Amino acid sequence: MDKMIDTITFDLWNTLVCNTPRDGQRYKDFRLKGIEEALSEAGITVDLNDLEEAHDHTFDECKKFWDKNIDIDSNTQIDILLGMLTDLNPKNLDQEILKKIKKAYIEPVLYNHPDLVDNAQEVLSGLKGKDYKIGLICNTGRTPGNIVRKLLGEFGILEYFDGLSFSNELRVRKPHKKIFLYTLNQLESLPRTSVHVGDELKTDVLGAKNVGMNTVHLKRKDQHYQDIVPDRTIFDLKELFEILLT
Repeated sequence: MDKMIDTITFDLWNTLVCNTPRDGQRYKDFRLKGIEEALSEAGITVDLNDLEEAHDHTFDECKKFWDKNIDIDSNTQIDILLGMLTDLNPKNLDQEILKKIKKAYIEPVLYNHPDLVDNAQEVLSGLKGKDYKIGLICNTGRTPGNIVRKLLGEFGILEYFDGLSFSNELRVRKPHKKIFLYTLNQLESLPRTSVHVGDELKTDVLGAKNVGMNTVHLKRKDQHYQDIVPDRTIFDLKELFEILLT
């Protein structure tokens, strides 16, 4: 790879931080329990099956936007969820109750920590020590950027990043060009001297290629979009050091 590389940007989920189906179920359980308790405090009883159905329907509604590379904020997601519950008008809820519902909805990762990907901290520290500029480009889903920042701080890796971009804040998602260009602008970096590292061929590799960045695919499993070809493929983050020196 070009030895003039001075900037490395990373995807978050399953590139630096694990996001397994087991994690997803833990987060869901936390949300449902917290929302049920908040509504109960307001004197509202909800059927747990209805609440779970509303939770899952919210994902389906969000995905309609996500499939267009558009993001929506947490308040809108919560309005969709609450709007699915029979005889419940979110506008009639006390602000303190809404705050508790939002806390339950967006904060599960802070109470049920996922794991860092193997060697993530070592690689970030090593790159920082070699004076690379480091960025993060994250599609947020139900966990918004302000919570991801806290999570990175609790992991002790926030300090390694010179720029952070979150889809809920920019209202566009990878592979949209805007989120990549916004990040490079933060870092004052050029696409041709930058590398993006991610586990998804479409969102990470194609998105970065479309703005002229170099690409490294962290391969986790056989994936769709096999026609999208990265510049390099790795199976462990530590392999980045070898790539950057060759």
